[in-house]
Amino acid sequence: MKTKQKSVRIFEIITDDYDKLTGFIEKKGILLKRFLLVVKTNNEKIRNYFENKPFEVRFVDKEFDASDEKINVSEDIQEKPKVQIIEKIVEKVVEKEINSTKTEIFDKIIRSGSEINSQNKLVFLEKINAGAKIYSSAEIEILSEVFGRVICDGKYMIVKKAQKGTIVFNNEELPEIEKLSFISSNGIKEI
Repeated sequence: MKTKQKSVRIFEIITDDYDKLTGFIEKKGILLKRFLLVVKTNNEKIRNYFENKPFEVRFVDKEFDASDEKINVSEDIQEKPKVQIIEKIVEKVVEKEINSTKTEIFDKIIRSGSEINSQNKLVFLEKINAGAKIYSSAEIEILSEVFGRVICDGKYMIVKKAQKGTIVFNNEELPEIEKLSFISSNGIKEI
């Protein structure tokens, strides 16, 4: 026998309002595809709606309770329909996903011939040698000297020193940097 424990992401939806539910699913559905949808409804039209949709759906007769503990919810949230509460949760999850760029930290010298291509924020604690190539679609922070080529398409860069290296920020090659500087769409500012 082989077993595996897995985490299950569940969205509970309690409604008999077909129009509100379909509007919510059309608007937020792409985010819900990875969730098990637990739906409590007496509306047969809602049950039929999910038949041709790419969701994992279970219909229940009572509210879903994943734990023995009840969650404290403020009074104003208790008064709102569950679909509105779920919409708020989805918005917060999306915002968190968008803003949760990972950070990679390099605490060694980046040698000639090394290439780093990333969508994450990059932090370099040691120098970047000539012949090394660095690219990130997020932010880059270099707390040592740059001799290689660094390309950043993020919101900002921090560079300590780049007199011999090449720095490209948002498709613009930058001049030599002699002191620790913050680089953004507003220009270069020494820190």
